[in-house]
Amino acid sequence: MALQQGRNYGIDLLRMVAMFMVAVLHVLGQGGVLGSAVNSTQYHITWFLELAAYGSVNLFAMISGYVGVKSRFKAANLAALWVQVFFYSFGIAVIFAFFRPDLCSASDLLGYAFPVITRKYWYFSAYFSLFLFTPLLNAGLNALSKQTLRRLSVAMILVFSVAASAGKEASQDSFTLVGGYTGLWLMVLYVVGGYIGKYGMWENVPKPALFGIWLGCTALSFGLQFYLPKIVAYTPKFVISYISPLIVLGSIALLLFFSRLECGNAAKKLITIFSPAAFSVYIIHVHPLIWENVMHGRFSFLGTLHPLYIAGAVLLSAFGIYLVCSLIDLLRIQLFKLLRIKKGLSSLENKLFKEKQQIGNR
Repeated sequence: MALQQGRNYGIDLLRMVAMFMVAVLHVLGQGGVLGSAVNSTQYHITWFLELAAYGSVNLFAMISGYVGVKSRFKAANLAALWVQVFFYSFGIAVIFAFFRPDLCSASDLLGYAFPVITRKYWYFSAYFSLFLFTPLLNAGLNALSKQTLRRLSVAMILVFSVAASAGKEASQDSFTLVGGYTGLWLMVLYVVGGYIGKYGMWENVPKPALFGIWLGCTALSFGLQFYLPKIVAYTPKFVISYISPLIVLGSIALLLFFSRLECGNAAKKLITIFSPAAFSVYIIHVHPLIWENVMHGRFSFLGTLHPLYIAGAVLLSAFGIYLVCSLIDLLRIQLFKLLRIKKGLSSLENKLFKEKQQIGNR
């Protein structure tokens, strides 16, 4: 497999790492580990893992900006992503309807055929709205000066992260960010990632220090959440949130760390194979039918393991989800290539664009 010159394989690797972190969150949360930890040591270990992985969603949005600011908007890419999500949303529902009609009836299939408007996947619905605004966001990112864009990025973090986190609840912030579960928050992160992709940041900070910043933000978040209340009898509401300033800062540090990472040829080949499947890992295992009937409480027994084993067991379980879903999607990728899905959508876009041009010239 040919390697691409100029491609940032560290960013592609980060996309995979971020999706692995998503799987960790879901093993801990929906999988039932957090709720089954039986003593304080196990409880704290699992919550430290939770906070360490919490920046995963932020990373995906910033990666989109980092890469997207240098790319040209193509409607065919958005259409291809929609077809990919439809393939799993509707396809998995059909399988359940056939084998478990008690869980998914024929009448339920219509909702799974329109995953965006029925909000079957909150992130995809939010990302879909972000994607539609990328031409405007990129126009601004490329038109503004470095100084102006830097000030704007800082201001957006101060307003939408620091100030918004000062609300009573992380889900009831001043700017209706719903703790980061909205397209608006993804747009904020897209701009920040776009600035970093265009101009860079913290060039003099060594890679180990960047990794240390992420680890330090995780440790500080953990301390604020679980030890601060013991000192001042106050539990902060903003720590465990996508918009948390510490989570955002840690995510930025990880983005910078991986953007400067050097990968060997063997690693580059693996990244080239598996990176395109990263998003489908989310689409498959978060499918509502799998989420509720397969993932729910599936890993709760891990919370009862000895503290020495619990972290490794959680990470291994998340890796298992990641690997199985990736292998499934590699088959889907080959099927789409045979059906020439992406090429067909690109041809359709070009045809429609030319027709619009001809109409406009009449």
